[in-house]
Amino acid sequence: MRRQKVIDIVWVSVVGAVMAGAIAYFMTHASGHDDGSAHHAAAESVADDLTRAAEAHGICYGWYLLDDETPVSSGSNLGVGVRVAEHPDRCPKWIEVRGTYHDYPDNSQFEDYAEYAIAVSAGLGKGLDPAGLERVDAGTNRLLDDSRGTILDAAEALPLLALEAGMTATPVPERAATGTPRPVAEGGSDFLRDRWVLLLIGGALLLAAAGTTVLLRWLSRLW
Repeated sequence: MRRQKVIDIVWVSVVGAVMAGAIAYFMTHASGHDDGSAHHAAAESVADDLTRAAEAHGICYGWYLLDDETPVSSGSNLGVGVRVAEHPDRCPKWIEVRGTYHDYPDNSQFEDYAEYAIAVSAGLGKGLDPAGLERVDAGTNRLLDDSRGTILDAAEALPLLALEAGMTATPVPERAATGTPRPVAEGGSDFLRDRWVLLLIGGALLLAAAGTTVLLRWLSRLW
């Protein structure tokens, strides 16, 4: 009878630990999904801005981001995920900022890197200097630290760089204010919002520790 109780307690502790780990895992991956959704929403906003610029300049604008050789993000005035260089029928004139980066592990012998290139279609001259992106806080250092956000800022800067280079003489019109302003969200705890995953894992560990303590007490009484 005592042995059966010990077995039951062990099974409860194991199942509890597995469930806590599974909850932490899925909640963490859900947070990553939210980050992807936020980037997609930001990319759609940039695509809308590039659409206004393309209509004013007669030039398509876009971006393409690679982690080494793996595509991470792309888009243009034609839409998120649509590259201007691949649609010459819709975009005979185009400018695309291309960012490449890679963050190596700390124990690697290779150094992290980030670099830009700005490609232009034939007929637009010699192209644009990527060094101009430093002036809009979208340089290579930030590209390495916040790659997906920085490539969008770099894409936003393309119409301005084209205007400065004399590729166009028409300023981009400001975005028209439309829709109903959203109500201001109620303030919350930044500590809980930023660290809820860690708090969840910490709570699971505390529960596991409490279960282990109970188990040891039972074992000491039985044995």
